[in-house]
Amino acid sequence: MRRRTHHPVVLATAIIVSCALHTSPGIALPSIPAQSFQSATTCICHGPQQDEWRGSMHAKALFDPVYVAEKTEADKATGGALGAFCDTCHTPIGTMSGQTKTRKFSPQSREGVTCDFCHQVVGTTKTPPGDASQKLVADGTKRAQLWDATSPTHANAFSQFHRSAEFCGACHNLAHPTTGVILDDTYTQWKAGPYAAEGIVCQNCHMTPGPGERPLTGRAGAMGPIRDDTYLMTFSGANVALGDPERARIMLTRAASISLTVPEVVPAGDQGSVKVRVTNYGAGHAIPAGVAEIREMWLEVNAIQPDGSKRLLGTRRFGTVFRDAQGRYPVQVWDAVAVQSDDRIPPRGSVDVEYALPMDSETSVTVEAVLNYRSFPDDLARKAGVENPITVMARGESTVFASTSIQDEASRSSRGRSSAALDRIALFAGAGIALLVVIGVSAIFVRRHRVRRPD
Repeated sequence: MRRRTHHPVVLATAIIVSCALHTSPGIALPSIPAQSFQSATTCICHGPQQDEWRGSMHAKALFDPVYVAEKTEADKATGGALGAFCDTCHTPIGTMSGQTKTRKFSPQSREGVTCDFCHQVVGTTKTPPGDASQKLVADGTKRAQLWDATSPTHANAFSQFHRSAEFCGACHNLAHPTTGVILDDTYTQWKAGPYAAEGIVCQNCHMTPGPGERPLTGRAGAMGPIRDDTYLMTFSGANVALGDPERARIMLTRAASISLTVPEVVPAGDQGSVKVRVTNYGAGHAIPAGVAEIREMWLEVNAIQPDGSKRLLGTRRFGTVFRDAQGRYPVQVWDAVAVQSDDRIPPRGSVDVEYALPMDSETSVTVEAVLNYRSFPDDLARKAGVENPITVMARGESTVFASTSIQDEASRSSRGRSSAALDRIALFAGAGIALLVVIGVSAIFVRRHRVRRPD
């Protein structure tokens, strides 16, 4: 995988981000005291939702160890300027209350993207949304997609905005605060893609049991009615290491597919070709998503010999690469003035690659193509002190034979194994049927014997 270069003083004087972020370019959050928001611990009527949120990256946003490690490095490189910008989305209440200046956070601020922040949002201050453009009315009224919600402890209001992708786009679209280079365009990718045209929004995939599934049937509150549009507060993404690993793997394995085109026969000593198509069939945005400069998604194609040894045929990395003012790349996000390259796969888009296949086996090789993913580079994981698992998003394989005779023999052997397996199944099935017949006859005999037995 690529290594990122570091130029800690390139933009140290160029980035000037005021700690009073609501007055800075691109930042629209107002000044609101932390006391205007409830802590998630007080939302006692929503126990299941509390538990779901606690395991989410929203709850961990401020103290996510990878975020802390990256922010620490950014602050060193920019004289403390860039961290305040990043905190806007990672602790919006801390930003609005001014607690990011003192780093003395109230419970509401420590909770990252907490319940009461989202449920007091009424819209966005700009189009398209982004750079923390949430518009809030912090009057204690809880807003959600439920049109008939009631509560004995707080006021409720129906919010169509909470059903929209723009609600999520306010933080999931991000531009560099001084150069304007796009760092995260997840919302924009969705908006320009086919899912937006079909009315499929972020919530349909990230707040349901799985991508494209319906919301749960359940209760939004302990005393509420059973509804068909109850969303999960898991906000499932692709972070296997720090989020919910099971849900993250579901998201990843339902995002992409691989198809292989290989010749059936390549004589030993000759060379064929392998064509691989990687398709983004399940994500409503480009993959990898988020700040794709640190995401790692790559294709690896191998020829596996009969003895199990592998020969690498080729790799292909997907993501974005930034360059700095001196034209160097790859660089960190805070040094970025432009995008050097963007190799992501758009929604329902495909990328085709082709590799040479030297036939160095006298019998056959198995061509294997694997699409791998991890949320951040290993060096960043080490700095953060976290595990960095690799998840296989998609896999494809096909066998190439050295001759038609070897291919025919393999086909006969395969048919023989299939026939033998069917014979075993038939044998077991026959034995099972015979056993059932014996049991049935025995039952009839016993029943008749009991009927004929004198008192």
